[in-house]
Amino acid sequence: MRKSTFNYIKEILSDYPRIEEYIKQREEELRYPYRENDLNSGIKGSGAGYNAQDSLMITIEQDQRLAALERNKRIVSNLLEECCEDTKTIIQELYMRRMPKYTIQGLITNNLIFVGRTKAFELRDWFFLQVAKDLNLTI
Repeated sequence: MRKSTFNYIKEILSDYPRIEEYIKQREEELRYPYRENDLNSGIKGSGAGYNAQDSLMITIEQDQRLAALERNKRIVSNLLEECCEDTKTIIQELYMRRMPKYTIQGLITNNLIFVGRTKAFELRDWFFLQVAKDLNLTI
């Protein structure tokens, strides 16, 4: 797998625990967009105002960033449901924690996962490969 693809998936996994907050925040940005005060509001003009700008606003259904967040959430949650407990533990402990305590060897040593080192890396790589396939990323 390409290093850039691997790092991109790592970023998605690190954001996963807070993805609900990101989705709510983006929906709020779309519902209540920032509207700058018009310094020339007292000047008489042609009557063109913010109405034209309001009609061009992006709707929630059309927003690509919001759709990408929801897609990432759906893909990761589906894969976490499908995979075994050891894979879940590896992904959650190494990539979803804000400050990871363990390495793969630490997970094995502390009996948090019950596979060998080689199998642990295979499980991690399988998970990353499935995420990359679901996101249509180059492998």
